[in-house]
Amino acid sequence: MSVSMTSIELIVDGAPYIFFLDSTDGTANSMLNLVSGQTLGDTFSDGAVVQKARGGYVENYAVGGMVILDPQNNVSFTFPAQRLEDQNAGVFYPVGVQVGLNFDLSVTPAASLA
Repeated sequence: MSVSMTSIELIVDGAPYIFFLDSTDGTANSMLNLVSGQTLGDTFSDGAVVQKARGGYVENYAVGGMVILDPQNNVSFTFPAQRLEDQNAGVFYPVGVQVGLNFDLSVTPAASLA
């Protein structure tokens, strides 16, 4: 079985971040900061604004989409997912969501692939 990765690039308060998830077995859903290994909420525990995003790329696995969840598990933003094999890196699109401690960037099977 090959490894399947899910990733998204975010611009947060003017700086780039990449979040990823090993989605090979389909059980994990919280994406992690590529550099620190922390969740979205732990990375921006003091608060920040996700200004833009690019991607929502999945590889070899039918992930539905990605969402930002607030501390009460309400969806704050939904990112479309695209098969990386079928799509080159696109342009950044606006997000404009305030995040902070206990926010989560999660993979969901509920949305459809773009």
